[in-house]
Amino acid sequence: MSARSADGGFDLDLLDRLVEKARAAGAEQAEAYGERSESRRIKVFKGEVEELTSSTRRGVGLRVFMGEHVGHASTSDLSDEALDDLVARTLAHAAVVDPDPDVVLVEGGQPLPEIGIYDERLHDIDVPGRIDLALRTEQAALEADPRIKLVETTMYADAEASVGIVSTSGLRQGFREGHSYLFLYALAEQDDQVETGVAYSVGRYPGELDPEGCGREAAERAARLLGATPCPSMKATAVLEPFVGADVLNVLGAALTADAVQKQRSLFAALEGKQVASSVVSLLDDGRHPEGLASAPFDGEGSPTQRTPLIEAGVLQGFLYDARTAHKAGRRSTGNGGRGSYQGIPSVHPTNLILAGEQTPVGEVISGIEHGVLVTDAVGVHSGANPVSGEFSVGISGILIENGRLTRPLREVTLAGDILSMLKGIAAIGDDARWIPSGSVLMPTIAIEGMSIAGT
Repeated sequence: MSARSADGGFDLDLLDRLVEKARAAGAEQAEAYGERSESRRIKVFKGEVEELTSSTRRGVGLRVFMGEHVGHASTSDLSDEALDDLVARTLAHAAVVDPDPDVVLVEGGQPLPEIGIYDERLHDIDVPGRIDLALRTEQAALEADPRIKLVETTMYADAEASVGIVSTSGLRQGFREGHSYLFLYALAEQDDQVETGVAYSVGRYPGELDPEGCGREAAERAARLLGATPCPSMKATAVLEPFVGADVLNVLGAALTADAVQKQRSLFAALEGKQVASSVVSLLDDGRHPEGLASAPFDGEGSPTQRTPLIEAGVLQGFLYDARTAHKAGRRSTGNGGRGSYQGIPSVHPTNLILAGEQTPVGEVISGIEHGVLVTDAVGVHSGANPVSGEFSVGISGILIENGRLTRPLREVTLAGDILSMLKGIAAIGDDARWIPSGSVLMPTIAIEGMSIAGT
């Protein structure tokens, strides 16, 4: 039995049959979501292959609607007998769950964006070629600086997925997507002090990856922190590199979902239409960006993805919605009904978060700061930030900025404040925006004035 349709999406005929089975068994409405994914991972250590794995996942999830009662179940067995059992289990679930008047099906027939998120060149190189990419990344890190004593992790990985959705509300659509990436974690050592550095290289296919650049970057990030000590406590400008800023943006993205707002778990709940950030800041969620790692023509419940302004010139424009939170608020979905897999139900999530605004060369950003810290790493951003109050306190490493110059490395320093003050304190946005795969964030360097930096 095929698990793919001719256009690369999941087998829609199979989903048709599943929806028909659900209707025949008594479901008032039904939605079938199918996924087939393949992933490959190669880890090397000291010039040898340490791990080589390949995995395939496929299955279907079914939602049935009986009035305001919605049942859900899933299976990885796609035989007719297993699909019949899936229908029975889903209907049994619907019979015992509490009613929810806001869970609705997305209507079909909406135009979908055409975006290139799968490249056949994903398979241009064989396993030895993928191993070579990982080995070149490791070697580049070791050659970049003699203080790199160990590369603890070097990994090449790629993945592709075929997705389809069919429902009684007219949905019948699918897509295929893929990506590849390199990751390296290096350790630098000097005078019994060890510092670490990480780097990524991402692309739709292996030819877009930069193994030498990835290895060198991780090595440089580790080596530049050797000799780090605390700095005096001060109120100063904090310059967040993209890796750090991306973690902050992920916290913001969660707080800007309609689910968090409706549950009164977001500091932005009563601030729509108000100034929440510096006028240089714009933030958007773009589920159809051709380079975004979370891009797709439609979300996990079939709504077309879109560009959704969240903050424009510092003013909060609105929130991210899936079908349920949109129905509850009397609005329409923004295409943010994500699913972790066919085994889960949709819930509202950001797709590709993009921080935009007028850009300044990073060198000019640094040269314009009399006292500050370039923050290269932050520990505990997610656990250290309160999404309701906005208060946060995180441990950081970085480099001291004095009179417009990067001087000495820092560690055992704490950065504290609150998210709204931080957003309003953003004074400059760098010209070095890059995709960070923790979530999917297009993030530049940002300079934030008036931050509390606690050291000695």
